[in-house]
Amino acid sequence: MLSEDEKWYRVSLRLMGDGLPVEEIELRLGLASSSFGRKGEHLRGNPRYAKYPINVWVSKYLVNSDVPFEEQIAGLLDTLEPKADALKELLSLPDVEGELFLGFSSGNGQGGAIFSPELLKRIAEYGLSLSLDLYPPNINEYEAA
Repeated sequence: MLSEDEKWYRVSLRLMGDGLPVEEIELRLGLASSSFGRKGEHLRGNPRYAKYPINVWVSKYLVNSDVPFEEQIAGLLDTLEPKADALKELLSLPDVEGELFLGFSSGNGQGGAIFSPELLKRIAEYGLSLSLDLYPPNINEYEAA
């Protein structure tokens, strides 16, 4: 449980789609996956869970969760810059999409973020979408997706 003035920010790169070659992404992008799944497999490999409706690959950007979105996203994009062509190639495959998945929570349930035009332009140049997921104050960052 977060105290009244605590906040956390979490940024992940998510790639998904039927045409996504999940086995090749780490090598192509130089990023370790924090999770991935193939269409038809059970979530977490457990038959008690639902099956993945599409191929999914996720890499959490592991920095201090106190660091606001703008800084984390800029750092992730800097990391991806040498592999920008490889990312764009993956995103050009049929039925493949990419996004920066942003998770946020605060102890008082309030908060927000401002994204500079420069950062939004960089995100767009990579061909990525932004997805913001808000979590209630009683969920810690490690329980979040």
